[in-house]
Order: sequence, then C-alpha cells, then structure tokens
Amino acid sequence: MKKLLLLLCLWSVSLQAQTVWFNVMGDPADETVNTIEVSPTPVSINGETRIMRVRVSRSANRVSWDGAPYRSYVSEVLFDCANNTARYISIDYYRQPAWKGEPYQRSLYSQGKPRPMQFRDVEPNPYRRIIRAACETDSISNN
Repeated sequence: MKKLLLLLCLWSVSLQAQTVWFNVMGDPADETVNTIEVSPTPVSINGETRIMRVRVSRSANRVSWDGAPYRSYVSEVLFDCANNTARYISIDYYRQPAWKGEPYQRSLYSQGKPRPMQFRDVEPNPYRRIIRAACETDSISNN
C-alpha cells in the first residue's frame, strides 16, 4: 500500500512539472505543418522585460543562423516590452519534428550576439502577436 501511495504521489508531481503550451498556430500532432506554441507562464518578469518559453516545429528541415540543422526547437525568449522586441536567449534544437527525442544541440545567445525571434517563411507570421501577448502579462507575477 505504501508503494502504491508513493507511486501515485510521484506520478502526480511529474504531471504538475509538465509545461503547458498555448498553441499560436499549427497542430502539434501534424508534422507536415509549421507549429508555434508559447508557454503562458513566464520564466521570469523584471520590469518591462520577461522571459518566456517558445517552441517551434517546422514543416520541413531547416538550418539555423549558426548552421545547425533542425526540424523543431524549444527556446527561451527575452521580451523587451518597452521596445516591442523579442530575442532568443537559448535554443535547444531537435532533429525530429514535434520535439521528439532529445535535443542534440543547445545554442546560447548573448545581448552582444542577438538573435531576434522571427519565424522565417511562416505565413501568417505571428511574431508581433506573440510579442504583444507576452507584454500584456503586466498583471502576472512570477512566483
């Protein structure tokens, strides 16, 4: 009985630890379309900036700015609400669509080497809508 209770507790904790994603466009179950999702819970909020997680699965193989081939990625994005801009802080690249398997490469981007959050060849491109929504989280506090 104790083992069963322990297993149920561990299972409950693992469910709570999973990230919830808000679908901006596409379908995470359809690997043939571009899919963009945002975690609605900010990683951090500091005045007019916030860091949030954004994940993208592309309809076809792509190559990053740095020459990394990928099909999907999970990123942390710094939103600068005063300037209505967003830039990647880190990106974990996956070779498979829909974030399958383990990321094979991680890229970190400093302010001196910015990579703006843009979704090239995606129509309609939601980057401005994502920036606006992220910056409208003024009433949210990060616990």
